[in-house]
Amino acid sequence: MELSDKIKYCAICRNSKRDMERGIVCGLTNNKPTFDKHCADLQASASDIAELEESMIGGSQKSAIKILTAVLIVAFAVAMGVMWLIHDNETQAKHKKQAEKIAKMMRYDAIQDLVDEKLATLPQPFHGDMVFDSIEHHKKYITLAIRMPEGIYAQNYTDNQLICESKYRHSEVLKHLRNEDRELLETCLSDSLQIRYAFHETTGFTMYTIVVHPNDIEQALKPNGPFRCPQKDFERVLKYDTKTLPSDIVSKIQLSAIKMDYSANKLTLNLRSRRKDLTKGAAMEKLVKTDLWKSANDLYAVKMLMLNEGSIDFRFIGTDDRLVESVVIGPDFYQNK
Repeated sequence: MELSDKIKYCAICRNSKRDMERGIVCGLTNNKPTFDKHCADLQASASDIAELEESMIGGSQKSAIKILTAVLIVAFAVAMGVMWLIHDNETQAKHKKQAEKIAKMMRYDAIQDLVDEKLATLPQPFHGDMVFDSIEHHKKYITLAIRMPEGIYAQNYTDNQLICESKYRHSEVLKHLRNEDRELLETCLSDSLQIRYAFHETTGFTMYTIVVHPNDIEQALKPNGPFRCPQKDFERVLKYDTKTLPSDIVSKIQLSAIKMDYSANKLTLNLRSRRKDLTKGAAMEKLVKTDLWKSANDLYAVKMLMLNEGSIDFRFIGTDDRLVESVVIGPDFYQNK
């Protein structure tokens, strides 16, 4: 019990007295009251005691009500704030979703415009005797149909593994995308769309399909330096060509090794010759650019290197395994062929 409440009991007690300096004090102890809950020496009428206790209980209830009211007000304010934040977040999320949907529809329309524009120009050349035949816009990808002349779908079997031109065409497609379909490529990349190239012969039957994924698109769009085929494409081709060695590339000149230096973007062809008239310098360079080149550019590895815009090193190795002569040709030579 607070001292102020104890003084109230002293005020109705006949044993209390007033001190000029300290106010109401106990007349028996001459001090301020020290009892805890009840005073054993209290001398007052029952009615005064009942009235005092009723007033004290009412005051406590009023204080409790005030505190409870304040707590409820704060709790209500907090609840309303939380509800407003939830509603605001839901509204923002809804608006964001709507904005994304509108943006996606706009990108879809942009792609469809490009598809319609390209469709109006078909058929058109793709590569060599191949032509673009049709284009379709699907929900998650675009299909470009490419018609091939009959019999161009070459394939070979080695160790139960099929090696076909489709593996080479993947890199060719990437380069074509970079050079010819850049706008279509950038638009598809922004919406994570695939581009599917469907190669088919004159019958209309699809022989194989090349799927260009968004990460392929990013590679094709790289602006710096020459075009680079995926290394996995090169490794597959080198593995196939190496299994055919040694082989005669022209009369009395044999191809004995093929290696690719990816860091230097250079393909090395090791050649052994049994020709007695094989000379060095200008004569050797002429031999490379005529007879040897006609045979070498049929190799898958050489085709890939040409796509890669790299250099080819024709290295002539003597019978003692020493290097006799080296002739290097680059894009300035084979791009004009």
